[in-house]
Amino acid sequence: PLLGINDLNDIFQECKQFSAKWDMIGLNLGVASTTIAIINRNNPNNCEQCMYHMLAKWLQRENEKCVPNWRSLCQSLCAEVGKSTADQIAEKHHVTDYNKQEEIRMV
Repeated sequence: PLLGINDLNDIFQECKQFSAKWDMIGLNLGVASTTIAIINRNNPNNCEQCMYHMLAKWLQRENEKCVPNWRSLCQSLCAEVGKSTADQIAEKHHVTDYNKQEEIRMV
């Protein structure tokens, strides 16, 4: 199922430990680099706030590049923080086969 802005706090709780890589996770989720730059400028030296605002933009589907669901989030986390971490989140949220790249892009 698709995630929405009402899921932001739950998603943030899963992701805030990876806030140091918020920008790369955001790019993997299809958040535009210009949006990443604006978030960074508005929240200097605060990676957790940057992660929070980036996830909000992703959930609002601002760029329509990536389906906001647990599968696409796990794919992005796998790329940036490792498969074992992504596997743990995938299992918790009943995501299977998150390594199938074609499933995260919007058609």
